[in-house]
Amino acid sequence: MVTEKPRGLPIWAWGALVGLALIILSSRGHLFENPNLRQHFALQPTPAGGVPIPDLGIGSLPPDLQDAARKLWHQIGTGGSGAPIEPVAITPRVRVEVRELRPSSGSLRVIGNVTNIGTADVQVPISAFELRDSAGASYIAGGGASATLRPGESSPLELTMTLPTGRGLMLITRLPPDLPAQQKLLVADS
Repeated sequence: MVTEKPRGLPIWAWGALVGLALIILSSRGHLFENPNLRQHFALQPTPAGGVPIPDLGIGSLPPDLQDAARKLWHQIGTGGSGAPIEPVAITPRVRVEVRELRPSSGSLRVIGNVTNIGTADVQVPISAFELRDSAGASYIAGGGASATLRPGESSPLELTMTLPTGRGLMLITRLPPDLPAQQKLLVADS
């Protein structure tokens, strides 16, 4: 009499697959993302001796970018989203890319990612990011959230804040000992 070997996966493999599926479902598809760089930024007193804010007026841009800036304001004003004026800032250790500015329930969401472009692990605290508007007001996040990124690794970045109507907006990234990096996200149309 010849005995046949059972075909298919052993029972323990099925258990492992079901367990993995449950982990993925419970993370709502964000298994490999770091939620620590997603926070609401609140208006704060502008730090003394901070980075001087450049002109965030539309006149400071070349003519082709002025048209893009007006289009962005129109998109945001009608509830749509758009790409920022300066989408990328680079320091010696990180690359900050803002892909989208999206209005949401009276707030503005700044959506992008942070990538470690260095050769060693880098800790990126949420306090490394400051949003500053064209009136000079600063917006920062509370708490000590951070992400530790290995070389080449990225983490989502989602900053939410309430921006007064018509103001320009800049993202400043401070990750000492690197010099601060600045990105013009929105410019004021006046």
